Amino acid sequence: MASVIRRRYLGGGVAVLGGLLAAACGEVEVRYVQGPAGPAGRSGAQGDRGAAGAAGAKGAAGAAGQTIVVEKEKPVVVEKVVEVEAKAKPRQKVVLWSAFWRGQRMVGENSERSTGWVSLANQWNAMDTGVTLALEPRGGGTDTKIVAAYAAGSQPDLMHTAYWSMNGYGLAGMAVELQEAFIKQDKEYAATMDDFYPHLLESSMWQGKVWSLPQETNGDLPYTNLAMVREAGLEPLQLGYTWDDLVEYCKQLQFSVGPGKESGIWAIDGLSGTASQFFNLLRQAGGEAYNKEQNKILFDSPEGIEAVQYVSDLVHKHQVHVPDRDFFEATGTQYPRFRNGKLAMHYETSAYRLVLWARSIGGLENMYVSPSPTKKKPFIATFGQNMVMFNTTSTRQEAAWQVMRWLTSTEPAAHYAAVTMFLPPRRSVVETAEYSQVLKDVPQFRKFVEALNYAFRPAHPEFPKHYGRITELMSAVRKQPIGVKDAVEQAAREINAMLEQFNQKYG
Repeated sequence: MASVIRRRYLGGGVAVLGGLLAAACGEVEVRYVQGPAGPAGRSGAQGDRGAAGAAGAKGAAGAAGQTIVVEKEKPVVVEKVVEVEAKAKPRQKVVLWSAFWRGQRMVGENSERSTGWVSLANQWNAMDTGVTLALEPRGGGTDTKIVAAYAAGSQPDLMHTAYWSMNGYGLAGMAVELQEAFIKQDKEYAATMDDFYPHLLESSMWQGKVWSLPQETNGDLPYTNLAMVREAGLEPLQLGYTWDDLVEYCKQLQFSVGPGKESGIWAIDGLSGTASQFFNLLRQAGGEAYNKEQNKILFDSPEGIEAVQYVSDLVHKHQVHVPDRDFFEATGTQYPRFRNGKLAMHYETSAYRLVLWARSIGGLENMYVSPSPTKKKPFIATFGQNMVMFNTTSTRQEAAWQVMRWLTSTEPAAHYAAVTMFLPPRRSVVETAEYSQVLKDVPQFRKFVEALNYAFRPAHPEFPKHYGRITELMSAVRKQPIGVKDAVEQAAREINAMLEQFNQKYG
């Protein structure tokens, strides 16, 4: 309610009309009015004529003609106070599309990912900030869907999706550049930017512009079945083991269970068939995917060829890595799964599935997470999801920033990471009570958190295209022992052609 005070100004005498006599407000007003000049003073004596004469004829005349008028302010009476209903400020709705909400990517409404988002939305809305957060499914074919929505003016305010799409939205003019629009002006939030893991923040930018903010991340490390490892007379691998060490380790595991093509049990899976592990092996060998300007591919190098050859040898030469699915279809045998005890080690992501898979092999006490192998240095490629803001109106964007800054801050990020068991985007998350409890309950996750200190995340606005082509390369290598050098060089030529087109378009 707003209070309105009605005042009445009194002239002449003082009256009180059922109200309260108030003292006059402000200072007494004094006005100076110039009157007519007074008579001239007489001349001074001959000896001091200059001074006395001038003063008498000019100065005294002005002073004599000056008068003063004093006008007092009228007193004020407060008659009554009237309560008037204040006009309510309309609530602003912020729409967020999420990949992990209502059944996307085989994620049910009651999965840890979906419930994590519902929980965050409920927390925000309970704070009653005047901004309502509404979750909507992102849906398949994200790029096509968001481009169509943007063209129709029905784009969401925020979207939670794969980080690699965000820079492209910025270049297309669809996303808000956050550094200039909001972060610089929000000094409290700007002071926390160094808290993000550096590789996550760097990959959220393109050419110095911040097109998104990290929400969570994930990376692959080998889940290890301790019972199978110890039955082979081995102990789990520790940080610092080399590529050669891993080969010998897998050979002993495979010997323990018998040839995989006969026993149906294999030493390892997950190092071949996708681009993820290629980036790990490439960096471990000392190679780079792109040049510094990210306008040319560099993996057609001795390090890149060595990385792909290493995977080929695990599958075809040493026969310790699960072969292509074609083998199992041709032989009518079951594809080996870590969950049913057919794999000793499996490269898998940092998520709640670690707990689920552990239950299927005898519990967490039988689950171990091995660190990344080393060639020259240990490396782990992380991927994950970011938050992007789309261009709308200034009012909507201001409201969206309120939600975005909260979702990507320490406590909400800790809550989502604890529920989903994705890796945290900020160092401070690891120290929170909620995430500390996760590490206490599932200590295996410490290996993933520790890996963030030697992690990297490839970033290019058209990275999905490059990733797809490298996955084709790794799948071909898994199918048969092809000429690795030629295959790597061909993939590099094709991606360089993509980069040339991109550079012509965007410079």
